[in-house]
Amino acid sequence: MSVEEFFCHREEDTLELGRNFAKRLKGKEVICLIGDLGSGKTTFVKGLAEGLEIERGYQVRSPTFTVANEYPTKKGKLIHIDLYRVGDFEVEQFIGEGILVIEWAENLNLCDYVLRFDFEGEGRRIIIKRC
Repeated sequence: MSVEEFFCHREEDTLELGRNFAKRLKGKEVICLIGDLGSGKTTFVKGLAEGLEIERGYQVRSPTFTVANEYPTKKGKLIHIDLYRVGDFEVEQFIGEGILVIEWAENLNLCDYVLRFDFEGEGRRIIIKRC
């Protein structure tokens, strides 16, 4: 397991981290995001979508109320799931359908990457673990 650590001072830093992270993906990974409300999880997914070259006309939005959003990209489908308001949801049905990003993924054991977002001072510390 490898671990990387980043500090993002601004929202643009988190977007850029997402853009750069997209370069290492092949197209079927499961990425689990952990962190408090407002810690930058959805902002990271926006940058990730940009890095994956999301198709024109699509905009990443938090799936808090819809649970799952799908976006077409140059590397295939990006599936963005938010488990904040959901007690039981079968994310396994999406594995292999594209790049799967799951917010509030604390109790999942199916992750290729786990990203932890923590407030620190006026920025965010993001720790990336490759499982």
